Amino acid sequence: MTGQNEDDAALLRAHEALARGDVELATDLARQVLKLAQARRDPLHEGRALACLADCDRQMSRLRRAFGNSQSAVHLLRMAQDLSGEVMALTTLSHTAASLGRSDEAVESALIAVSLSERMALSHLQPLAHNYLGTAFLWGRDFVRAEAALERSADLLHADQPGTSPLQPLLNLAFLEICRCAVLRFEQGATPSVDKLKARLADCADIIDRHGDEGLLPGLVVTTRTLNHVLNGMAAAWAGEIDRASSQLMSCDAWEVRHSRTSWLTALRRWLESEAAAACGDMGLAVDLAREMIAAAVQAEHEELACLGHVVVATLERRRGDSRAEADELRRLRQREQILRLEALDSRDRAAAWQLQARASADQIQRLASRSQMLEQMSLEDSLTRIPNRRALERRLMARMAAGTAAAAGTCVALIDVDRFKHINDSFSHLVGDEVLKVVAQLLAGAVRAEDFVARLAGDEFVVLFGQSLLSAAEQACTRMKTAIRDHDWQTIAPGLQVSISVGLDQARAGESMQALLARSDSRMYADKRRSRA
Repeated sequence: MTGQNEDDAALLRAHEALARGDVELATDLARQVLKLAQARRDPLHEGRALACLADCDRQMSRLRRAFGNSQSAVHLLRMAQDLSGEVMALTTLSHTAASLGRSDEAVESALIAVSLSERMALSHLQPLAHNYLGTAFLWGRDFVRAEAALERSADLLHADQPGTSPLQPLLNLAFLEICRCAVLRFEQGATPSVDKLKARLADCADIIDRHGDEGLLPGLVVTTRTLNHVLNGMAAAWAGEIDRASSQLMSCDAWEVRHSRTSWLTALRRWLESEAAAACGDMGLAVDLAREMIAAAVQAEHEELACLGHVVVATLERRRGDSRAEADELRRLRQREQILRLEALDSRDRAAAWQLQARASADQIQRLASRSQMLEQMSLEDSLTRIPNRRALERRLMARMAAGTAAAAGTCVALIDVDRFKHINDSFSHLVGDEVLKVVAQLLAGAVRAEDFVARLAGDEFVVLFGQSLLSAAEQACTRMKTAIRDHDWQTIAPGLQVSISVGLDQARAGESMQALLARSDSRMYADKRRSRA
């Protein structure tokens, strides 16, 4: 017990050092605790030490190391039933996963943190959990859900913790606005109104006047100050207020003076410099600075910010009329996105391993069951299109088969593929491709009956599992789906965009498996695709 008390005291000193900005001391103390805890096989203090090290790494922009340490910390603290520690580690895991482009894992971790903090009466951690849920949705470019989560975080602080500043979620709401404006500018070709951004910044200024510039976490004063100057500078640059943008740029120097390591704020500063140069009409300098934004984001291991940098460069190249340079930049964006997808798959394999270990305990299973309803719903929903995913489809198919031969016989299944979807991505960008998939999902769902089941299988593939329908009724539904896709006004997404689908419909035969039915539907879908190209 004495050793554990000493470890608690050492970790307290580590967190105090981190709050002062002394990351080196905090790291040394946490490593000492980690070594001792591992020697005596103490999962509680090992998890707490790893969580502290993850926070140290995050402040130093070692995001991949922070991700790994926080992932291990969550597993150990769950085993030790340290709920508060688990929630804190989950927020760090969510934040680093989102920055690394692992959107699904980021959202899942934050949702668990929210659920734990709400169901286990950890009210002091609820604002933090909602803040990082908002951050996870933000980097997944689900701006609507991000805004709702961040506003919930700020509201909780206003209502339940009047002595705590809501500055961090309010700054994140302002940051959300510059990200949304950047994406909309690329998609629409003009900078959207900055009125909402200015309103968010006015909220931040009011809080700073009343509470100072302390954020939701200790040790982030320099970060919040720098981010505030960047955000105000962006609003000024987009409004054409060059002098004010330059003044805000000069105020950002505090970060690079205080910290020698390149961070995500370094990348944000380069972005602000780029926008200021563009506002002055120097597009060549603006492009060069935007490329420096990408380089700084990569060095800081903030992959999502690097992806946003590619969007900024592509937008600037379009503004100066260099379509080839724009296309080259979008190609580089696609290459980065592909690498991130592969890294995310590797990460999910590791996450599955420790989740299985954590759920081996009967007590853990019982506790998870009590908070699983919301998470279960999210796990059955495709994060992009908001329709059921492959897992939900497999469950529905298993239920149909379990109901017996009478229920399975006569089942109609349609496999649907978006024609030339790779061409859409290559010609119009992945941003446009994502919008196409969202609209296709909505149109398919609107063309079938309530008892029919529409799911996204993978990529640009969808499945419709019809209810108790005759084959003729299913054929009519497929015709309605193809017509709805063909007649939709795709020009609202991108000029020159046209979308069509290929459909393969078949009906189950007595005694055959669902796999056989799906295989025949797949063959019919490819036959339909060949006919459309003929």
